[in-house]
Amino acid sequence: MPLTNFDKLHHQHQEWKKDLLLNEKEIKSLRDELVELANGRFDHDAAAKVEHFQNALIRQKEVVNELLQQVIQGDKMMSEAQGDDAQLHMLHNKLQDDVETFNRLFIELREEFKHFKQQLRES
Repeated sequence: MPLTNFDKLHHQHQEWKKDLLLNEKEIKSLRDELVELANGRFDHDAAAKVEHFQNALIRQKEVVNELLQQVIQGDKMMSEAQGDDAQLHMLHNKLQDDVETFNRLFIELREEFKHFKQQLRES
């Protein structure tokens, strides 16, 4: 079935971009918070957790950038009508899966970080 109107896909891509940019800001905020925590004194296990979060946040930032590039590529394909409908749908479906996976993992990371901060306060 040929796509004659890309408005729905484009709108979804704009929403993903907005959400990814907000997540990017939140990652920066979490990294800043982690830097403050890292200046404190704590045991070896907590130091290992700080390093874990540093690495995880770096990776999450990379994933955000990769997803943003893919969304931009999809928008470019739609605007230039480079791809056929099947290619656009495949890209869109893959992006949707990737964005959903990123969101799930990022929520888990935020919760894990929140729990870690709480543990530090209690000790």
